[in-house]
Amino acid sequence: MGNNFPVRGAVLLLCRLILGGVFLYAGTIKATSSGQFAIALIPFTFIPEGWLGPISQLLPLVEIVGGLFILLPWTARWGAGIILFLCVAFIAALGWALANDIIVACSCFGNNDEPSRPAMAFALLRDVVLAGMAAAVMVAKPRLSSAGG
Repeated sequence: MGNNFPVRGAVLLLCRLILGGVFLYAGTIKATSSGQFAIALIPFTFIPEGWLGPISQLLPLVEIVGGLFILLPWTARWGAGIILFLCVAFIAALGWALANDIIVACSCFGNNDEPSRPAMAFALLRDVVLAGMAAAVMVAKPRLSSAGG
């Protein structure tokens, strides 16, 4: 029987690298264009109008923090928790929009998406996969060092 810890560790590291990269990139894109991002939030009518500006400024920072935290071994679980929370929020928002036949551009990675139902479904699926990766990192048991203790 082989030891599956190296494979498990490699898969978890790959998840952390992908999640860190995705959320650092998405957060940076949104942070540099928070005004455009606030406009992209308008169709989500369950968000009070007065919250659009603060959300458009805070959300990118939370994405960046989550991306940074998941890359650092000692804060990876915190980062995974932040990213999982964000993904669940994104899934809920996109699901709400699709259920209410509101077709919007995701604006996940800038403002160049063309609004369409298939693009929204793809973004929803992507968020489910990212949430699964974050959950895996979050619940993974830390490896004990071979030095004992």
